[in-house]
Amino acid sequence: MRGGSLLLLLVMLVGASCVATSPLRPPLPAPRPAATVTPDQTRQQRAEDLPRVLEDGLPDLLTTATPDSAYRDDVDVRELYRDLFAYADMPLRYRGTLWTVVEQGDLLFVQVHVSFGSGPDDWRALVVMFPLYRFTIERARLTEGASVVVWGRPRTMLEFTDDAGNRVAQPLLLGDGITVLE
Repeated sequence: MRGGSLLLLLVMLVGASCVATSPLRPPLPAPRPAATVTPDQTRQQRAEDLPRVLEDGLPDLLTTATPDSAYRDDVDVRELYRDLFAYADMPLRYRGTLWTVVEQGDLLFVQVHVSFGSGPDDWRALVVMFPLYRFTIERARLTEGASVVVWGRPRTMLEFTDDAGNRVAQPLLLGDGITVLE
């Protein structure tokens, strides 16, 4: 009799759970699917509208997602030292002399002397970081002393210790492109 009461109790629990989950009230509305996001057709370029940069071999200039005309070249490099965050993520372009090239893992850092006057001391350095997983860079052309144009967006002040043991802070730009000038 004890096994029968245990079985009866089990049947009552299962029956009660079935009744509790049965729809005794109106059914809940079915969930609606999320809205489908369609890309803005006016902002897409057709393949035939894209420039044909590879017809004559590999280009020297790395292509960027931002049109070249959007990059400002009127921001004095000294302004980045004064207030870098006023220019954070703004597309900027600088011409200068390649000073140092350092590769660390998947990142390539180039340090560039940017002149702001005609005197020998009228320059400031900035560092441009290129993630190598985004770019193919012909490193053989990146030699110290080469004239370059760099495109990038200021991110932060990079602090490090130089060879003389001095603490140095220079603007760090996330690189969008680099061209070695002939």
